[in-house]
Amino acid sequence: MRKVCLFVLGALLVALLPALPAQSTGASLGAIAQPIWQTNAEVRILAVSGGKVYAGGRFTSVRPPGSPAGTNEVARTYLARFDAATGALDMGFNPVLNDAVHSIAASADGTRIFVGGDFTTVNGSSRRKLAAFDAATGALSNQWRPSASWRVKAIEVRGNTVYLGGSFSLVNNIDRLRLAAVTADTATLLPWAPVPNNEIYAMALSDDGTKMFAGGPFTSVDGTPANTAVSLDPNTGAVQPFPAGSAVPQPSGSCVSRVRDISTHGNQVFFANSGDGGGCFDGTFAAAVDTGALLWKNQCLGATEAIEYVNGWLFKGSHAHDCAYQGAGNFPQGAGYRFLLSQDINTGAIGPWTPNTDAGPPTEVGPLAMATDGSNLWVGGDFRTVNGTGQAGITRFISSGPGAAPAKPAAPKVFSAKPGEVKINLQTVYDMDDTTLTYKLYRGFNKELIHTWSGFSEWWRKEQLTYTDTGLPVGSDQIYRVEVSDGANVVLSNYSAHIIVSGTTANYFGQVLADNPANLYWRLNDASGSLTTADSSGFANTGNSSSTGITYNQTGRTADGNKAASFTSSGRITGSKPSNSDAAVSVEAWVKTSSFLGGRILGFGSGLTGSSTTSDRQLYVDSTNRVKFGMRVNGVRTTITSPSAINNNQWRHVVGTFEPGSMKLYVDGALVASAATPGTADVYRGYWRAGNDSLTNWPNRPLSAGLSGTFDELAVYPFALTDQQVLTHYQTN
Repeated sequence: MRKVCLFVLGALLVALLPALPAQSTGASLGAIAQPIWQTNAEVRILAVSGGKVYAGGRFTSVRPPGSPAGTNEVARTYLARFDAATGALDMGFNPVLNDAVHSIAASADGTRIFVGGDFTTVNGSSRRKLAAFDAATGALSNQWRPSASWRVKAIEVRGNTVYLGGSFSLVNNIDRLRLAAVTADTATLLPWAPVPNNEIYAMALSDDGTKMFAGGPFTSVDGTPANTAVSLDPNTGAVQPFPAGSAVPQPSGSCVSRVRDISTHGNQVFFANSGDGGGCFDGTFAAAVDTGALLWKNQCLGATEAIEYVNGWLFKGSHAHDCAYQGAGNFPQGAGYRFLLSQDINTGAIGPWTPNTDAGPPTEVGPLAMATDGSNLWVGGDFRTVNGTGQAGITRFISSGPGAAPAKPAAPKVFSAKPGEVKINLQTVYDMDDTTLTYKLYRGFNKELIHTWSGFSEWWRKEQLTYTDTGLPVGSDQIYRVEVSDGANVVLSNYSAHIIVSGTTANYFGQVLADNPANLYWRLNDASGSLTTADSSGFANTGNSSSTGITYNQTGRTADGNKAASFTSSGRITGSKPSNSDAAVSVEAWVKTSSFLGGRILGFGSGLTGSSTTSDRQLYVDSTNRVKFGMRVNGVRTTITSPSAINNNQWRHVVGTFEPGSMKLYVDGALVASAATPGTADVYRGYWRAGNDSLTNWPNRPLSAGLSGTFDELAVYPFALTDQQVLTHYQTN
């Protein structure tokens, strides 16, 4: 439903003024929740009209922002009104209803507010599921008194017509099965009467008034197949062509998906779905108003209960938990829940706006309703916190102001691995309403600016940035600090550790550390019989070794006396820290093998124990004894292969790198294979694993799942190493 109505005179003039954009935000709204009163139970519906916000639901009292539950409570039975600019409770609007409110809409001129739900009385007077109030005085209307036999879940208004949807069978004691229309002035029943075969959850009129869209658990309207979404003629009720309905799977024993909410903008109409059953469609889709053609579909898992178009973005309330599913392209299962998200209206891609709520009883869903005045957003639901702070039932976000500040960056990590040079590494930080931030690197206490980056981050995945400061005096003491900005907010890191500029080239260990193997660095220098492998990266991703198939304390490749480990085909090391697969990656290993059976060396997999069901970002020796680097890009297994075999029982240095658009394979410091890779790497949650793991369906699958041989210096980086970095590693002892 389109939950925005403007008061005709003063409010209309305000609405015509250009909205002030939220400064420093990637989306059109800041992610900082603004003050508004709270409710003691869920909010099911919101509407904005004449500078007021109307909230309906199951609540019976409200309280000021910041007040804990049970304190400063003011009675409001199922319906309340707040000031849109301040969030303050309207003390003069206090109708008394005897049951829940599920739908609210304003008249075309903004002078009356129509309400539907489960109630049967208002202010002690009989009102069966429907009522109207004077917007100026709050008085209950005695002129508009329709009745419905059961719940009214949706109300839409066009001119002098009020459209109704729900689970009723009678309106004004005349047969109207779940859809009906009455006049806005006298509630006279109109002949508009499509008949769906199940109830209606949501309705929305197109911006040009030519289409009425409805959604719910129905599968047909007037006998015409229409699975959960339908386009209707607002004059006759006739079913219109709507091919986009095919985006929703047909109901089955394992999956039933229903439209929960609808929003419109221009020639676009957006639908929110929730599904019952594992992997059932829980996402959003968009259609063209004029043709009904599908424009896009996003298959995030986690029921979507509410959507609203605001300032060029689609905002959604859901309990999303897997937005990598079926190529949805964002955070994977296991990363966590996100209850508030934004989406690109042209592609459906998840956007940069990611504030959060929790989910409370009875539905345990979180956001259930959204409304806008055209510039700002109100959210209602069963949540009890917003951005970690107590705020129950309702919250709001505005389009003006500075937006959320970036998190404080960690102090930069510094290394001096070459004469006269210091390498500085840092991780990008999360900002609730920006994914691209500006990072400035300063040297010394006088803040000499030496480098600026544009860095990307999301709440679930962050980027590593690196810079090499050259031409420094050997033996000098240097210190560094980073400043991050979103254009309005500026946050400084602590200073780095002091670093003395080296006059010599570091050994292999020093070179790898300087290049920041932020996923893991397993040197395999562990005691015989050990069941764990130390992580030298500084990121504490200790490896858990299989009880058989690995023998430590073998002669290593490096000159510092570091030991290696021999693997049989069953040997496996699994990282202790689950992580989200990176958008870019480098996988590096030294191996020595004479095996003709091939097998996996190092890669990413979904399994903590046993074989992974999903794996990629991996180096393996194939059935021809050549080394392969394999990625899953846009769901397709993609590999590049060395031109010759590597099973000559000599130490071989192998590195695979990927960044969007390109993957490369290096053997002994030289680039031996590369490929253009349009698209993005598949996203899922898993573990880094050395040795045995599933290679099912990978090209030239070897006879063995794990490579038999000696492994040393295993490292993984969340970015693509350069040709020079790979060569330096190969040439350094």
